[in-house]
Amino acid sequence: CATKHRGTIEQVQSLLKYRHRAAILIATAAASLMLVGCLNDLTPQGRWSSPVTDGDYIYVGNSDGVLVRVDASTNSYDVNWLYPYQQDGSGKNPRSVGAIYGSPTVTDDAVYSGGYTCRGSICEAEVFAVSPDTGNIAWSSGSSYNIETKIVGQIQPTQNGLVIFGTSSVSGERDPPGYLYAMNRALDTTRRVAWRVPLDGEAWGDAAIDNISNTAYIGTDAGTLYAVDIRSDPQYDTTPEARIKWTYQSRGAITGSVLFHDGKIYFGDLSGTFYRLDPASGEPDWIFDAGNWIWSKAVADSETSTIYVGTLGGDIHALNIENASVIWSQKIEGQIVGSPLLFERERSTFNQRVLAVPSGANSVHIILASDGQNLGVLATNSAVKSSPALINNLIYVHTLDGDLMWFSPDDQTLQGCMALNNGGRC
Repeated sequence: CATKHRGTIEQVQSLLKYRHRAAILIATAAASLMLVGCLNDLTPQGRWSSPVTDGDYIYVGNSDGVLVRVDASTNSYDVNWLYPYQQDGSGKNPRSVGAIYGSPTVTDDAVYSGGYTCRGSICEAEVFAVSPDTGNIAWSSGSSYNIETKIVGQIQPTQNGLVIFGTSSVSGERDPPGYLYAMNRALDTTRRVAWRVPLDGEAWGDAAIDNISNTAYIGTDAGTLYAVDIRSDPQYDTTPEARIKWTYQSRGAITGSVLFHDGKIYFGDLSGTFYRLDPASGEPDWIFDAGNWIWSKAVADSETSTIYVGTLGGDIHALNIENASVIWSQKIEGQIVGSPLLFERERSTFNQRVLAVPSGANSVHIILASDGQNLGVLATNSAVKSSPALINNLIYVHTLDGDLMWFSPDDQTLQGCMALNNGGRC
């Protein structure tokens, strides 16, 4: 994608150097054309969904637009648990939602996910809560929720009984170009949509949720970071836009996910700028020039007071989380779209803190967290735009070929591979 659209990228980057609103809008329009192409060449296909686990099972959205699960102890494919599906005499047969980009989320009573498909300019999204026991819809209505829109980010639960996600425009309307949706999580509710807040652009990344202050933070491709009150408060019933606490205008389109960590907000944009905002004021504590477009969600390490930032140019920056001073910078081949995995692995006489960094160049790089030394790669034979996951002391990787691969974190050797569309071995 970066090579194919290099001319567009350079033009947009030049425009994004300017902070003026008009320049941002022009740049965003150009960026949107290119970025739609990056989302699988105009046809939504997903394959960015990262594997997640509740301890017993691994859940992931496959390349066919179906939520599937794998037994985490035996790495066996569960043929009886999938959604959506069609029932016939032979059992459950998959029914695609089109593309699943976001990672599923697991709560005590349901697994949440969503995806969308497009026919020309008309896109239809489906949001669903699935029973962990049966793989059937967990909502008492017995059906999923359909919206004429695109949903790229994760469906995220909150502690006050909601699930939250961003969208593009709804039902073909040009204004507003996007929404932050909140749905009631209760399985037996008769009112599924709790509220929706209009946004000034499409929301493609995950929202960040601060459950203490009941605030969600989400960015748009118009370059705006929103702080939204997610409380259940009747004062907002007739004016949902009043939920907006503040907005911050960044230097470029915000297409990636927002991180809320230790009381601060972190995100990057397509001007190559990375920000730390104070949630009380909505103003930056510091701003860092990363040198390339940022899509990947940052990873923070409280133990070392470090935050790791990846770019579409393959840069990885380790920054002091308090002042953004550079601890080290490293460059790998390929784009970094998925968030790196930070974990600790055992060596013969000591433990080693490392990053597993997904790459668009058919590999996941293992980087020493302390100094950026490249320790080798997990050879995936396909690009990786999802985030790796550490499950039962194995690193799981979902590739653009639609495979789930797992590696030893100690010696980086491949331990197994499964085709997620049917459970067959690679």
